[in-house]
Parts: sequence; structure tokens; C-alpha cells
Amino acid sequence: MTLPISSRLHSLLVEIAAKRGFQLPEGGVEHLAEHHRELLIDILLQEFSETGLGTDDEPNQRGDEIEEIIDFVGSIADQTHAPSN
Repeated sequence: MTLPISSRLHSLLVEIAAKRGFQLPEGGVEHLAEHHRELLIDILLQEFSETGLGTDDEPNQRGDEIEEIIDFVGSIADQTHAPSN
């Protein structure tokens, strides 16, 4: 089971989704269909490339946080593909 993200990361996710015109479900990203999770990851990657890198092309604090969100959303996708025991 996936651990929930921190309130700071959730706020950043909401900010990025709103900025990009992506509607998050009230129940959380766990309720997104696979296609919409992939779209959300694409949006996060775009935001990362635009705002998440420092002048040295290394992730800045925002970039580190966006990477954590991407990992969180990706882990949900991985769980939906995991074989049931």
C-alpha cells in the first residue's frame, strides 16, 4: 500500500495541476484511471523541466519535491499492475 504524500507535496501537486488545467479527483490520485495518471506524470515532468532545475541543471528544491510526487504517482500505477497474491 502506498503511503500518503506530505501536505507540502500535496499542496504542490494541487498547484501544478491547477496551473496546467488538470482536474484532480476529490478522493486523491489513487482514483485516477491509468491514462489520467500517465497524463499527470507528463504534466509533472513538464513542470519539472520548466521550474525544477537550477542553473547547474541539477534539481533545485522544487525539482526534488516534484520528483517525489512523480515517484508517488508512479508507485500507484505500479500497484495497479502488480499481480494479486
